[in-house]
Amino acid sequence: MSDRSGEPWHLQLGYYGYVAGSAAAGRLPERQAYWVAHRLGELWARCATNRREVVAANLARVTGEPPGSARLEALTAEAFRSYARYWLELFRLVREDKEFFLERFTCDGEEHLRSVLDRGAGALIVVGHLGNWDAAAGWVGASGRRLETVAEILRPRRLFEFFAAQRGRLGVVVHPAERRSAIKLVEALRRGSVVAILGDRDLRGDGPEIDFFGATTTLPGGPAAVALKAGVPILVAGVYGVQLPGGKRGWWAQISAPIELPETHGEGAVAALTRSVAVELERHIARAPEEWHVFRPFWPTAPSGLGRTKKMDGASRTVRETGGLDRTARWIRGGLDRTTGRTTGRIA
Repeated sequence: MSDRSGEPWHLQLGYYGYVAGSAAAGRLPERQAYWVAHRLGELWARCATNRREVVAANLARVTGEPPGSARLEALTAEAFRSYARYWLELFRLVREDKEFFLERFTCDGEEHLRSVLDRGAGALIVVGHLGNWDAAAGWVGASGRRLETVAEILRPRRLFEFFAAQRGRLGVVVHPAERRSAIKLVEALRRGSVVAILGDRDLRGDGPEIDFFGATTTLPGGPAAVALKAGVPILVAGVYGVQLPGGKRGWWAQISAPIELPETHGEGAVAALTRSVAVELERHIARAPEEWHVFRPFWPTAPSGLGRTKKMDGASRTVRETGGLDRTARWIRGGLDRTTGRTTGRIA
């Protein structure tokens, strides 16, 4: 069965579930809301045995902790609480004003962002699934800057519109993932916008091969391809949740120094830039690995059961692809003509 939009009813129910969750999250007082989120995260960790094993394996690679160690178990449990907290904040943040973000968000390395913008074009920021990247987007908007990103069109379409509208209230312009999405990001950079792209998940597995925390994997080449086409350096940022005085929650971010473009943009430029991005992402993730929200196998040798390239069913696809500033922009391909040839880059 389907409604007038032609979308199946089970997808429509998912949309109403997200709308209801957003309304409920906004009604609870802050402390109680976080308490509920943490308990739900703990419950999820206990029930999702396979998922917990995958998270533990990812964190073991990042931290070097042996399987079953007390610290690894604690970090794994905290990762589930952190992710539940992220979803709570995603629903609550759209109700906040600029003063909220200016009060609760602090950023080290903002001078790097200012220096890149002062060059006359925009700024490309690559972030990982670390902490709350939506809070960072809210801060960028509250500080008087225009932020643009791209996201896959979800099913039902109104779910995409719901999340796009939420991010719009935070000052984020969300472009739907369509054929010219990469070009839209290049154009956004050329007109002076801040563009944010998630750069730590390569679900298709065809990005540049890199060494990440001592093991070989791939990262998406899209951010590097966009930077090369737009002629802007790459900034890499980490975002972390913090406890503020009085029990309030807030966020702290760090922006790394710009990764400058190579003098020549020939073959290998995308791979070289992506490897430089990986070094900065490693540093940010290592600072708070429990806030790295990667709940699928990240390295090809990770435990099976939740395979890195395994195709998802419709229900799990909806859950995984609707959170975060740009969680869903994974398969966008943009043909980017260059003076030295043609570079095809995926934004992910």
